[in-house]
Amino acid sequence: MASNSLEAWSRSASRPVSPGPGQAGMAGRWAAMMGGTALGLLGVRRGGWGGVALGAVGAGLFLAGAVGAGAVGRPLEAGLAAVRRGGAPARRRPHRTPERTQAVVTIAAPAETVYRFWRNFANLPKLMPWLDRVEVLSATESHWIAKGVDGEPVRWRAVLDRDDENALLTWHTAGETPLPHRASLMLKPAPGGRGTEVRLTLVHRHPPSDVAQLLGLAPDRQGEEALRRLKQRIETGELSTLERQPHGERGLGFGSGSAGREEGTR
Repeated sequence: MASNSLEAWSRSASRPVSPGPGQAGMAGRWAAMMGGTALGLLGVRRGGWGGVALGAVGAGLFLAGAVGAGAVGRPLEAGLAAVRRGGAPARRRPHRTPERTQAVVTIAAPAETVYRFWRNFANLPKLMPWLDRVEVLSATESHWIAKGVDGEPVRWRAVLDRDDENALLTWHTAGETPLPHRASLMLKPAPGGRGTEVRLTLVHRHPPSDVAQLLGLAPDRQGEEALRRLKQRIETGELSTLERQPHGERGLGFGSGSAGREEGTR
């Protein structure tokens, strides 16, 4: 019964419905009411959230036909597409799916050494050539200035979310920025006592191609390059030649205790 109704409604919906009074308008209203009834029956049979959604679409179609609302063709087409897909019309996502990339490297050094260097965000331009500088504003906030491909600087404010000493750092951009993203650095012992496994995760709101247009390098390449330089600096002992970080509350370098002192000072 429901199947026959759906087929009849599908045939009716495939023909254009002219708005306005008269036979054509009445035919469109009847098609909407029939389609709404069919969708409601299908929703009852399906059950669950999908059935509820189909029932809601059917009720809307029936009401549109009953009151003679204009532009019946649009809800009819949306309902027909739902039946063909076997579910309710898909909702548009308010934002695109974030793009997540990861880079991993093993560094022949204890986690504390890696943590102390990265914890002072002012050190990061030494690992990321696309960064001009990072200004540490407080124990949890910093201002990043990147070198834009077009010569214009790309700026954002970063807020530290989590700080597990020698284990995990997470941060995200805040406020208006052309490059919204979040990131994390995870440290754990490498298998076989080979040092520390370092995992850098970047999650961007924009596709990699857009990020590359801004900074000249896609996120996956950014992570790989940053960890390659980090490994080289730490394993070759270059940390001892780096400048001292500013003093202040927790060192104002996103550090705490000894981790807040200059990365190469022991």
